[in-house]
Amino acid sequence: MKSARFLGAILLFSFGVITSQSQNAVNDSTDMFAHVLESLNTFKLVKQSGNNFPVQNLIEDKIGFLVPDNADEWQNSIYRYAQFPVYEATDTSYVETLAQDSISHLIIVGSVDSIKLAINRVGKLIQQTSAIVFSDTLTNRFTIREMVDNLLYCSTNSSLNRDLAIQVVFNALPLPVDSINSANLFNKELRLRYLPAKAVQINAQVVKSRVDSIVNEAIEAGAFPGCRVLVAIKGAVIFNESFGYHTYKKRIRVQEHDVYDLASVTKISGPLPLIIKACDEGLMDLDEPFYLYWPDWKQRLFYRSNKEEMTLREVLAHQARLTPYINYYPELMEDGRYRNRFFDTNSSEKYALQINEHLYLSTAFKKRVYKAIRQSPLLDDAKYKYSGLSYMLYPELLENIFDEDYESLLYSQIYSRLGASSLCYKPIGKIDGSRLVPTEYDQHFRQQQLKGLVHDEAAAVMGGVSGNAGLFASAGDLAKLMQLYLQKGTYGGERYFSEETVEEFTKVQFPENENRRGAGFDKPLLGNDTLSIKESYPAPGVSASSYGHSGFTGTFVWIDPEYEMVYIFLSNRVYPTRDNPLIYQMNVRPAIQQVFYDALKKVN
Repeated sequence: MKSARFLGAILLFSFGVITSQSQNAVNDSTDMFAHVLESLNTFKLVKQSGNNFPVQNLIEDKIGFLVPDNADEWQNSIYRYAQFPVYEATDTSYVETLAQDSISHLIIVGSVDSIKLAINRVGKLIQQTSAIVFSDTLTNRFTIREMVDNLLYCSTNSSLNRDLAIQVVFNALPLPVDSINSANLFNKELRLRYLPAKAVQINAQVVKSRVDSIVNEAIEAGAFPGCRVLVAIKGAVIFNESFGYHTYKKRIRVQEHDVYDLASVTKISGPLPLIIKACDEGLMDLDEPFYLYWPDWKQRLFYRSNKEEMTLREVLAHQARLTPYINYYPELMEDGRYRNRFFDTNSSEKYALQINEHLYLSTAFKKRVYKAIRQSPLLDDAKYKYSGLSYMLYPELLENIFDEDYESLLYSQIYSRLGASSLCYKPIGKIDGSRLVPTEYDQHFRQQQLKGLVHDEAAAVMGGVSGNAGLFASAGDLAKLMQLYLQKGTYGGERYFSEETVEEFTKVQFPENENRRGAGFDKPLLGNDTLSIKESYPAPGVSASSYGHSGFTGTFVWIDPEYEMVYIFLSNRVYPTRDNPLIYQMNVRPAIQQVFYDALKKVN
């Protein structure tokens, strides 16, 4: 271990005049993209040691940021890439906190003098990590060059440069080694970057005006209290806006990193990436019988099943004649009250399925769910009919295939590698409560206001961890997974799935049967481009190769390879009740989506 040099990560800035220009105002400027390129080309990579700069591995390094002020601003930029802790230098107890948090990679923001002070305070606490440094002038940056492993110079402390600095640190923007131009900003080995709409030749003011009009009209009509809209094109987030409030009481404004109940978007965000991975590794096959992976569906002596002939492909494409939905929770209730034999107020091995913060369901109830699914009748015709039944099985099915806990597998193999820190099941205790957006007041089952508890009752009886619903996420974190799909299995320079497997899952599976669905993914209506905005699904401008999914709570994601676009809309339209169809009647989600296709057509 080196003792003579500081092995932390350091950012140095000039603390002269700080610009007050906000990112939103900046994005509205027609010449902002040129300003971004100009600013990036003032950055200088003065020193680089090893292969740990910029930050590549988001799992192994325990990273922390030490900032002089504006902690909320820094946290907002940092959370775009991972939920790393941010410490304020004015709070001198940060040394003890760093030790408690076992931080190994410290990123310090400050002047030369404040950096030196921090190095002296931290001493040998930070070990086995590289240093990232921004210097305030070309002269005094050399005063700490020998104390660090990496040194990145930035001349001006502006809101824009602080934003760009974090993107460089997390490998979202290219290192300023050579001259940076518009071409090398769109390298697919980079993480999602945040750039002005002008970067893809879109007029930001026109787009924002049209989206604002659609969303504000919907909020005023009561379609939902607030929402998030994110659009990425060519790997660059060019629209990232928050609208309205968490509730109609208008006390908490929607913020960039707020976390929503994804509802059925869970289907392509939870079990599906692991199913794709299993097919990639030869552990599953789309054309094999489903019972090979879930033996409960195999017909045996004295154990009848009507589901033995279904293939995995048919099930994922919703063409397996499965019943659309089963309501499981009424069996748990009697005269509006919980049946005592199913519940306990304390968690245990016997009662492990968490219904709310103080109530746990018998673990054995899962068997009743599986039995009800196995014994459910089949529909008459083998054609497209949406069903969530199989998704109830996938967590345990995938655990059996991979011989690993479903959630652990998702986090270690997918979410953590992506830096999707908020993408999780059961977010209470994992996500700051102020970021959780409430959904419905559940009068039937949970009998309480739902916030951080899954809205879907079927997922609720599975303890909140199911394949049909249960996941929560921010728009930015969800975008990382969708970008992974868009790039056919790669993100941030890492390959997760093979290109061929992603293409197989995202194509129409049974076109001869007028079934538009992919394997797990939804697809546009057949002939969608000939329909009006009221008749189409989703927007009429999407390409035939596009795919995505919607969610009952008011969520929607769509990926379009032809336009290299990811579109994400998150809302809590079920607050305070699900009996609110306005989001559908007003065509809110496809109308917003169409705005960006119209803008791109003007470019082309």
